[in-house]
Amino acid sequence: MADSVDSVDLADRARGVEHRRAAARARHLSRRSLLAGAVAAGSAALLSACASGGSGTAGSSAAAGNASQRATESFPFTVEHTYGSTTIEAEPTRVAAVSWVDADVVISLGVVPIGMPAVSAGDDGTDAHPWTTEALEALGAGWDTGSAPAVYSAADGVDVEEIAALEPDLILGVHSGMSEKDYQRLSAVAPTLAHPTGAIAYGASWETVTVAVGRALGRSAAAEALVKATTYLVTSTATANPVLSGATYAAAQIDISGPSIALYTTTDSRSQVLGQLGLTPAPAVIAAGVDTEDALSVDLPLEEAEQLNADLLWLQVEDAAAVEAIGDEGRLSRIPAVAAGTALFVTDEVAAMSLAAASPLSLPWCCENHVPEIVAAIEAGRAAATASAAATATAGASAAAS
Repeated sequence: MADSVDSVDLADRARGVEHRRAAARARHLSRRSLLAGAVAAGSAALLSACASGGSGTAGSSAAAGNASQRATESFPFTVEHTYGSTTIEAEPTRVAAVSWVDADVVISLGVVPIGMPAVSAGDDGTDAHPWTTEALEALGAGWDTGSAPAVYSAADGVDVEEIAALEPDLILGVHSGMSEKDYQRLSAVAPTLAHPTGAIAYGASWETVTVAVGRALGRSAAAEALVKATTYLVTSTATANPVLSGATYAAAQIDISGPSIALYTTTDSRSQVLGQLGLTPAPAVIAAGVDTEDALSVDLPLEEAEQLNADLLWLQVEDAAAVEAIGDEGRLSRIPAVAAGTALFVTDEVAAMSLAAASPLSLPWCCENHVPEIVAAIEAGRAAATASAAATATAGASAAAS
């Protein structure tokens, strides 16, 4: 392998990836039981929040529990956002979502949207992430029913015509890249909410989005209880996995065609969730400027790739071919976790979106399915670092003795 680390070849990396996946699978059943227990244990702490009408659970259970609730707030009221203010005259009954996160929050609050953007996650040709599908089924609105939402493409931006054709009475783009022009066109169709004042496009946290959407639906109490239940689930997952606490991370996307490295900032949803799980940005990514509120990613010069040292290197890449190409690229191959075969290459779009499109629906899925992979990667990385340090010490001792 030209200009790469001699001690690690592609086979070693493949074995490392498979080892971590096997470890994650071995933890899976016990993790599921633990998470279920954590939610049950936390229900008492949430009773006061739930008493006002919200659900004390997360995910599809929350959606089903909230389905029987109605708006608890009086209309009309006005909501401020980045493009001005919107008045909602009455409880919405035909809600269209501009983004996946907005749709997930609406569904988690027990409301089936009349329209939502389709996704292309996975090879099964489904129009939604698995957590969205599960929650819709819990509401009796599965894709094989007449109650399912209409879907429209988001590949080329906001499809105003498709949304307008559904005749919505509320359009939600709280977690979206809606432009001011989009907002003006959508506002001519129905009352429309854009991202919050002070937040950049796609920069509002899942908690902020949940509260804002809940308010728009007149379901603030349910939204606040949902935030508490989901937060409890995430923190319980962190507590159950002490290796996460204080572990350093670098979350990035590598485009091998450049190549280029884009580090996700602390404003991005991926980093927000990793932080809620107890991880902290690695010194190298802090030095690169990830602690900013003005962007979702910052570029890391390839010349500095070797300095990208962290307990967890979370890399979103296109596919297995890209993983191989990264190992073959001289500068990228010298990233410590790549060289050691312990980088967590995320080629599964569903797993990536469980962080990138964080919501009260995606986070329970993430805790059960993706966090075990994160834990395994951290453990593998630390074991490799310990072995390397021991080897260096042995080599030093041998050299001194000779």
